[in-house]
Amino acid sequence: MANNLSLPAVESYRPEFEDRYDVEFQQVRSRSIGLCDQVAVNGEYREFPLANKTDTISEITDLYGETSPDVATFGKRRVTTSPFKSPLIFDRVTEKKFGTGESQIPVSIANQKAEAARHMDKIIVGAAGKNGGLLGNAIEVAANGVVSYPAFDSTYTIPVNYDFAAGAAGADKGMSYDKLMKLRTELSKLDVMSQDGSTNNPSPFGLILSSDQVLQLLQDEKIRNRDQASALLEQVASGILTDVMGFTMSVDDNNLPEAGGVKTCVAFHKGSVKFGYNEMPVHELDRLPTKNHSVQSVFYWDWGFSRIWDKGVFKVPCIG
Repeated sequence: MANNLSLPAVESYRPEFEDRYDVEFQQVRSRSIGLCDQVAVNGEYREFPLANKTDTISEITDLYGETSPDVATFGKRRVTTSPFKSPLIFDRVTEKKFGTGESQIPVSIANQKAEAARHMDKIIVGAAGKNGGLLGNAIEVAANGVVSYPAFDSTYTIPVNYDFAAGAAGADKGMSYDKLMKLRTELSKLDVMSQDGSTNNPSPFGLILSSDQVLQLLQDEKIRNRDQASALLEQVASGILTDVMGFTMSVDDNNLPEAGGVKTCVAFHKGSVKFGYNEMPVHELDRLPTKNHSVQSVFYWDWGFSRIWDKGVFKVPCIG
């Protein structure tokens, strides 16, 4: 219908309203859970008995001598879970008068689900001084049942200023080919990474780094000269879990700790850590009679993460 120019301007150009919500950009799935072993924790916790390798060889020098056996050593690490929730409430009067044809509830449920996925990544990384996560305290159980909480062992750290030519000297550096190769070397020395298939650890390695570190790798001349590695890193930069130079790389720009311009990336052997869940995200939608029959949307979940073997987890601090 053509505009009636005889009508007042207010009538000729009425405001219009979009019927659907435009959702804010956000991460909608976990980026790091694909790097981890996932185990069900049906009770308060789940314990993993650990058998340390033996070192008991001795030469026989006396035909009828004593065998002098050593005692095998064992240990336990524990994974616990904690309950979490994401609650929202929608007033029925406000929703009816908001001025859109789409309900606020379905789009908000999708946002809550995405929030739970991001929380999964936060739990995986952890934080120093807190229990759980790659960088937090592990939970250790002694033979007598005493529980302790060992912090991250800083021995397993690639120096922030590491350079192959200079070693741990000179200025601090970002993520580099040299740091990745140093990481592979240290893991190999500990028999965590197998160079020839001779160790008992077929699981892949994960490396959680930020977008800035991916960019640093792409600018490294030692990688730029390798077309395949550069192409794979471009996939990592696009948010795709990709195997590059022995590591399955995952980008996390929200949870890696940063202090003094240095960001701590973290690499780990899949068998060295466990993601435990008592309950994966469950959604409840209810009307609350005592709240003017407002609608409540709640997600519940219960999970945790812990190191099982310390020497399978390395910090890789980088500038930028």
